[in-house]
Amino acid sequence: MLDRRAFLVAGGTSLAMLGAHVQVSAQRATVTRRSIRDMAPDDPDLVALRRAVATMKALPSADPRSWERFAEIHGSFCPHGNWYFLPWHRAYLLAFERLCRELSDKPDFALPYWDWTTDREFPAVFAAGNPRTNPLYDARPGVQEGLRLADDMVGRQVIARILNSPDFEAFGSTRPLGQNSTSRQWQQREGSRTELEFNPHDGLHQSIGGNMAVVSQASLDPIFFLHHANVDRLWSSWNSRGNANSPEPIWRDFVFNRQFIAPNGAPWNVSVGQLGSTPALGYRYDDDDGPFAADVVLPMGDTMIERLRAYRRFGPDVLSCASNGQGEIPLRSGGSIYMAASESREVASRDRPIGISVPLGRPLRDIVGAAAMASRRDRPDAANNRRYVWAIIRGVGTPPDTTTRVRVFCNRQELTPRTRLDDPGYATSFSFFAGHHAAGGQGAHAAHAEAGGGASLCIDLTPSIARLDNPRHLRGDRLTVQLLPTCANLEASRSAVRTRCVEVVVL
Repeated sequence: MLDRRAFLVAGGTSLAMLGAHVQVSAQRATVTRRSIRDMAPDDPDLVALRRAVATMKALPSADPRSWERFAEIHGSFCPHGNWYFLPWHRAYLLAFERLCRELSDKPDFALPYWDWTTDREFPAVFAAGNPRTNPLYDARPGVQEGLRLADDMVGRQVIARILNSPDFEAFGSTRPLGQNSTSRQWQQREGSRTELEFNPHDGLHQSIGGNMAVVSQASLDPIFFLHHANVDRLWSSWNSRGNANSPEPIWRDFVFNRQFIAPNGAPWNVSVGQLGSTPALGYRYDDDDGPFAADVVLPMGDTMIERLRAYRRFGPDVLSCASNGQGEIPLRSGGSIYMAASESREVASRDRPIGISVPLGRPLRDIVGAAAMASRRDRPDAANNRRYVWAIIRGVGTPPDTTTRVRVFCNRQELTPRTRLDDPGYATSFSFFAGHHAAGGQGAHAAHAEAGGGASLCIDLTPSIARLDNPRHLRGDRLTVQLLPTCANLEASRSAVRTRCVEVVVL
């Protein structure tokens, strides 16, 4: 059986296993993508970026390399809320980077990234001047109003939680519900968003506003490419910790056919399996060799690997929310997965947080076991005895004011709008991107949102449960997931958020 690092090696060799139908652009050398924070306005890569973007904007709209046509690629094909989110956007960035090399006449051009965790300021070279004097300029209401990137969106604790995700689907969003093939129909079907997508990714899009807040227009704003380069960098960082991408054939063998373009404007086809290794694609990040400041590697035991694989095989909808049921699923290798579900009919708003109580049948402390939480490192056998507690919130509707953010707590007594983010029960926050555009009828996104009845979010409650690890909070036989919307709109009703159900999974 391949271990996690072996999967990484296998990902790097996938190029040789693909058929001739996949076109791969040869790379002369590996380039290094650098943080824009360390780049002067006249840095050669920024000069090249401005030149390339200006050229794309000047091309006739019939040219597939023109700025508008290139942005249409994202609006037409981008996956959100499923496990193709990361590889598709990696290919889109790569197509853009290669096109910039051609149009700027700088063959070693490397796309910069914006590390919004370290540098909360909006990159000045993108905001300077006006559309006539600066090709990187775009109208951005959030920036003009004074962009504020909060710790609960991009802070180091958020990134540390994301990098501690135990498998690819916990890190990069999950497979679409019911997927059983590599048919094109699955590319934009909903799975569950995980924190990398629903928090910093979605949050940045909404915080910047303007084109960035609209899926079909997002890549008309040049900052899109630096934002997604940082998301891609986090994927690279997660891999560098020894985490393997998914080995599932329906992920690795999926082909993005006739969606991207080569520098000459011809179609460029690529499979997911080709996109798992940045060196194989001809680039690296400037911090690939350095540890993440908040990084603590949690070893993955064989028992947890088996639980994760079993859960992925069962799928996230084994128990129907409508049944309000619970049950324990034994594994052949020993141990078990515990699942429970509960419907939700309440509506949360800025002034009225709600709690969805999921009956477990017995105390959570008894299900999880003593000293078995993922954040506990004080036991020598922790790797094989850890447990994870996830909440999958299904049918999350988009509020009328899409700038609303929702804070998630669990088992918090007397939750109010004044409850602080340092409360032990706080889990994470999420924003809204793509879902409300879908509701407005945006092509494939609209059909899939309507079919799924809203977005689905997979939230890791493990750190919160570990902080609440005392008899007062965990002796009950229910786990309550609480939603507290926050919104600057004067009308509280504009922050109204509906959910359909909550599933709890103990792995």
